[in-house]
Amino acid sequence: MLERLQFSLPLTTIIAAPVDLVWDVVKDIPSYPSIYSSCVSVERQPDTNTVSKGGGADKSSSSTNNNKLSVSKDPLEERPAKLLGSRWKFTRISVFENQTYGAPATITQVSVTDTSRVIVLSTYEMLGSTCSLKMSVEKVDASLSNDASSRSVRGSGTNSERRDSVNSTASSTKQQLFEKEEACQLTVSMTMIPYQFFVKLLGIMCCLCLLKWRARIAMECDLEDITSYCEEKYKERLNAEKVEEG
Repeated sequence: MLERLQFSLPLTTIIAAPVDLVWDVVKDIPSYPSIYSSCVSVERQPDTNTVSKGGGADKSSSSTNNNKLSVSKDPLEERPAKLLGSRWKFTRISVFENQTYGAPATITQVSVTDTSRVIVLSTYEMLGSTCSLKMSVEKVDASLSNDASSRSVRGSGTNSERRDSVNSTASSTKQQLFEKEEACQLTVSMTMIPYQFFVKLLGIMCCLCLLKWRARIAMECDLEDITSYCEEKYKERLNAEKVEEG
């Protein structure tokens, strides 16, 4: 019955940075605390899934994880076993209560093609629900993305003051980076199924509204963080190239 309450919440932003750079940041899970202001720590957990040399999940694994693992067969994929099936424990801080909470997650999909890169993290314990987080990076035409600064999502809560200072100079920086014709689209989609306990406690409508609201705020904050981080990294790369040329 709870599967009928499943919902997905997608958010998209344009980042003035190359696809490869953004993808490297997205899959650099140990560095999440330095990327996301709401991420306190990340710990690698013992793996319960193994990946065969052919790229698929090893059937001989004694895993008790019910998540289905999938991996791209595209030749561009570089050793997906490094990520696929790996388990992590994320410690985050809520922008509302200013309290930390832990969320174990498993990487259940890694896919790389010539047009997009995708990674999916699945967890059974996030904001009172089981959920999966899909992050997709795709290249876009920079000439069509000059309005990206006005399209960036906004967060709220304890991180808003810091974001206001960052966004005050974001517009000019984005324009300079877009002139290099490097831009990509980052789409984050969270699919959630609420716990039965919370459904009974709050009621269906109240439970779903609360989950969607809290999830959206957290996702907006994370999107702003990763956008600022990637664009700053790209700016540093361009400055380094100018120094070498000079």
